[in-house]
Amino acid sequence: MKKLLLILLVTFLMVDVATSQIIQGTFAIQNTTTGKNLRPFDAGNQNGNRIVSYNHVAWKCMTWDFKHIGDSTYQLKNLFTSKTFQGKDSPAKQGTKLEQQPLSTSTSQHWTFVRIAKNTYNIRLKGTELYITASSSDTNSDIILQGKQKNALQSWKLVAQNPDM
Repeated sequence: MKKLLLILLVTFLMVDVATSQIIQGTFAIQNTTTGKNLRPFDAGNQNGNRIVSYNHVAWKCMTWDFKHIGDSTYQLKNLFTSKTFQGKDSPAKQGTKLEQQPLSTSTSQHWTFVRIAKNTYNIRLKGTELYITASSSDTNSDIILQGKQKNALQSWKLVAQNPDM
C-alpha cells in the first residue's frame, strides 16, 4: 500500500512539473476560434494604440517576447514596438480595452497564462478575474478584458515565430 501511494505521489509531482513549464521564446498569440493574432493597430508605435486581432502573418508586430515574472505570469514585449499592453482603464474592469504602453513594473502589465490544453491558454490579468477576450471575429476588432466565460473567444494558442520583418 505504501509503495502504491509513493508511486501515485511521484506521478502527480511529475505531471504537475510537466504542466507548469516556463514559456520561453517569441510567439504570436492566436485566438483558437477566430484564428487571428494580437497586435497593435496598424503596427503603430504610439502609446495608447489599441490592441486588435489580425490575420496571422509572421511579422514582428504580431510577435511577443515572453518575460517570465514568476509562476505562470509574464510580461509581453512586442518585437516591433518594444512595448507591451495593458488595460486602458485603471483599475481594469469588465469590458476594458487593451492598449499599448511602454514597459513598466506595473502589475497592470502582468499576465497569468492558465493552461487549458497543450499550448492553449486563458490569459488572465494578474490579481484579477479578467481574461483577454476577442470582441469579435472581425479584423482589427478590439481585444478586451472580460470575466471568465465558457467560450473559445478567451482561448489562445502560442505560435512560435521569429520573424525578420
